[in-house]
Amino acid sequence: KDTQDDKLNTKIERKRRLNRKEQKARKKLKKKTRFPREICQEGNDINEGTNRSQRQESITSSREKVAGLNKLDVAECDEYMSNYKPVTIPSLIESSNEIKSSSLGKWFPKAKVIKSRISYTNADIKKTSAKSSLVLFYQYAKDPWSDSKVRQLVSYLTEIAGVRTIAGRIRVASEGVNATLSSVDHENISAKMTLRHVCRDLQNFDPKVFACTDFKFLDDLSPDRHFKDFKILPVQELVYYGWSPKEAPLKAGGVHLPAREFHKMLEQDETVVIDVRNHYEAAIGRFDGQQKETTSSERGGAEYIDPKLRKSTDFASWLEKPETEQKLKNKKVLMYCTGGVRCERASAYLNSKMGDNVQGVYQLQGGIERYLQEFSSDGGGHWRGKNFVFDKREATSVTNKNGDGGVIQKSNSDKPESQLETRCCLCQKMWDRYIGKKKCTMCGVPVLMCDSCMSSNKKNKPVLRCPLCVEQDITVPADNVEYTENGVSGKCEEIEPGQQNVAPSVLKWGGGIVKDNLPT
Repeated sequence: KDTQDDKLNTKIERKRRLNRKEQKARKKLKKKTRFPREICQEGNDINEGTNRSQRQESITSSREKVAGLNKLDVAECDEYMSNYKPVTIPSLIESSNEIKSSSLGKWFPKAKVIKSRISYTNADIKKTSAKSSLVLFYQYAKDPWSDSKVRQLVSYLTEIAGVRTIAGRIRVASEGVNATLSSVDHENISAKMTLRHVCRDLQNFDPKVFACTDFKFLDDLSPDRHFKDFKILPVQELVYYGWSPKEAPLKAGGVHLPAREFHKMLEQDETVVIDVRNHYEAAIGRFDGQQKETTSSERGGAEYIDPKLRKSTDFASWLEKPETEQKLKNKKVLMYCTGGVRCERASAYLNSKMGDNVQGVYQLQGGIERYLQEFSSDGGGHWRGKNFVFDKREATSVTNKNGDGGVIQKSNSDKPESQLETRCCLCQKMWDRYIGKKKCTMCGVPVLMCDSCMSSNKKNKPVLRCPLCVEQDITVPADNVEYTENGVSGKCEEIEPGQQNVAPSVLKWGGGIVKDNLPT
């Protein structure tokens, strides 16, 4: 009894030594080491209107996702969270104060840009042993955040950037967040640890929303993959499609399939797989390796479909075409994009328009990034080519996770690594890198231009046409057209109808702002 009393007194004394703030921080940290199963299942709603097999697959996918996150969290907690110190979350009153912002043009008039405390160039790589890490994620809130909650998150992210060495960009809306963040080894903390601390910060901010977020970590990259600044971008939509919530409700989205299940469905007949990305991304890499020749005229496996989008807002007009409806009718529909966020609304829209005419709608959980991680030792599975990414890696492959970004390396081979026949827009030499920020003169999308043509055209500005504009015989420069509605429609009064072709849409770097606020 005396021994038990001594232990109890020691425990009480130890607890007294901790001030209230430390007790609260420890309690939060302990709580976050477990992901509430009921929250994860709640956040991954089983879609209404799906058949029994789809519902069961959705349940299975949800359970696997929860199990995987629990396993990841427990395994990494000791290694990365032992010295975790929470960043103080500002109160709603503190967040109501006007936040100093920087305009990034008309698309992001209230952006916040914070310069990273450390950055590396290509020239610095050989001088340091530092490594960088990336984390890619998006998360929709089941119940939209209020305006004050969004302001609070922006304030909190600003606080985090002042404490931790991070950079990249994060879109913040009432419906959730979409982010690509980076860090680099700095002083006594690694990039790996920093980004995991940031993810824990977000879970502290809203445990219910971020409880089962799919954080995709990419570690041990070269230090120049770290961004130079951190951009917080308040937007109306995470991905701008221009649809109302009723037209594409998230609860009507496709069934989420883990990489292995998606891989198996790619091998099924009477199935199509839709690339929800832009055509310039699909040009250098796509899911068409599953299309095996069964006879001289037929192919087995899911039929690859490229809607040939210049931008996300083109998806609706493509889906409305009679030939699209005919191609999808009575088929199982698979959809994919880089990380998964573009499929959320797109699959919901497809379900709302054609759900009764197809045999189920499915989307790749975690996107191409997750698939290539899962099949890194299997040659990339059914993926062929490179994965175009919106960070400093530029484009990645199964054998090159660090990406192509940076100085062009001389190669003894004239064939690009992508394994696909992509060519320079000027000389038609085999080429698969988007460098120099070269854009199509007719529609504004990125174009492939080889290093030789880059060097020979430094002083002049040649007319550049992307493969889509060549295919559609587009000849009117985008600068001569008055585009409206975020570049989805346009008019050109000086040109008679039928004389020359105008691109149906033009790529503008948009932030998902509402139509009423779009420039005319």
